[in-house]
Amino acid sequence: MKKLIVSVFALAIATVAMAQDTGARKAVQVAQIPGSAAGANTGESIQNGSNNAVQVRQAGTEQSALTNQDGVGNLARVMQTGDVNGNEALSGQLNLAEVEQTGYNNQATSVQEGDFNNSMIDQNNDGGEESLGNRAHIMQGTGDNAENNDAAIEQDGQDNSAYTLQTYDNSDASTVQNGTGNISEIGQNAGPEDSQGQFAIVNQSGEDNESRVDQDNAAGSDARNVALTTQVGARNKAEQIQSANGSVGNRGQINQGQASSTISVSTPSFNNAVLVNNFDSEVNIFDGSNFGPSEDGVAFQNQSGDGNDAFIGQTSTGEGSNNAGQMQTGDNNSAFVSQNLFGGGNDNVSKQIQMGNGNAASVNQSGSSHGSLQDQWGTDNTAVTSQGGVHNNSNTFQEGTANYGQTLQHGQDNAALLTQRSGQSYTIRQNEGVFAPGVGGNQADILQEGPTGNGNQNGFIHVSPWSVTAPHSVGTFSLAPLYED
Repeated sequence: MKKLIVSVFALAIATVAMAQDTGARKAVQVAQIPGSAAGANTGESIQNGSNNAVQVRQAGTEQSALTNQDGVGNLARVMQTGDVNGNEALSGQLNLAEVEQTGYNNQATSVQEGDFNNSMIDQNNDGGEESLGNRAHIMQGTGDNAENNDAAIEQDGQDNSAYTLQTYDNSDASTVQNGTGNISEIGQNAGPEDSQGQFAIVNQSGEDNESRVDQDNAAGSDARNVALTTQVGARNKAEQIQSANGSVGNRGQINQGQASSTISVSTPSFNNAVLVNNFDSEVNIFDGSNFGPSEDGVAFQNQSGDGNDAFIGQTSTGEGSNNAGQMQTGDNNSAFVSQNLFGGGNDNVSKQIQMGNGNAASVNQSGSSHGSLQDQWGTDNTAVTSQGGVHNNSNTFQEGTANYGQTLQHGQDNAALLTQRSGQSYTIRQNEGVFAPGVGGNQADILQEGPTGNGNQNGFIHVSPWSVTAPHSVGTFSLAPLYED
């Protein structure tokens, strides 16, 4: 089986992903008409076809709006305004908004208030009547303040819906959807004035994908949450919710299927991948460049606190029903899940819950019908689980401080349970290096206790899939006719 491969390209991409620029297409500055007043707002609207409507409202200075609609039934609405901190001379400064729609039944709304916002909506539904119904909604800022925000939505296909809501300051967002029935939501709240905002990219291609990113970094924090999501395949779901109130911020990454050029493991998650590889050199690990298709995976990440990092990569070469969760509360936790990467298999489920500080949990599953749960409540615990084969089940509970547990299972019909309470260390190896069918049937039950142990082992549990919250769907809007016969 393939060993860990880490390329210089992968690490370079991880560095780029932490930067502010999403790499998405930016709105175009419309040149002022020669002879117009200095600092004037400017714009251009182009409409061809039938049943198009456009409404642009700008207040302040030096704003630019560009709309280009061609086709049937398009609507667009752009509104830019804003008094920046009570200074009318800077009102609505340097905002840009651009809408391009081609095809059937597209809608777009962009509302910006404040400083250096940039909004870009590009919807293309020119495939005929079978390609219709895209919607996009971008809204940046509250009141009169929204600094340095940047949002872009691009949609192709049928019945896509996208929603981006950013509240000051310094947020970035990009949503790209190709296929049918995709829905994406990005909501970001950076907090007080001059906060350094968040960063979110969602890239969906395929059919029936859903994604939701919700980031909150309030209470005076100057840090950036980072969330990256890529889904390729059919009927994938992903959710990332991150909240940080300190100076470091969370990171997150969900990748189900083929890798995007902007997505790679960030450094803490990469270290967790090394944990797995050092323990089990024969296991398949994310190599940073080569993802296959994805089918029915569901991924969930919920992080609160500062400095947490989580990575989920799910890929199946067969009919995959992968599911992964990760919930981290506290600071400086790191969680890594890799399921079915470069291996086939069905019905893998992995849950990792960490509630203290400085915990690390790593799971890699390749094959079919695995289950795994790693539950750590204290601080500085490390749990590493590697499973390969069929029908493996591993549950790890570590409740206290400074526990280190390792479980390796290759083969078939293995089961392992490890409960450690405080300052314990244990390694389980079952059917190591044996991947042939018909070999196995091993079981293990280990309990090691600290000061508050009660001597009761919980027994093997069934790991149930983790559900995700449906994203916000963009509703329809209408514009009153400006002129009627």
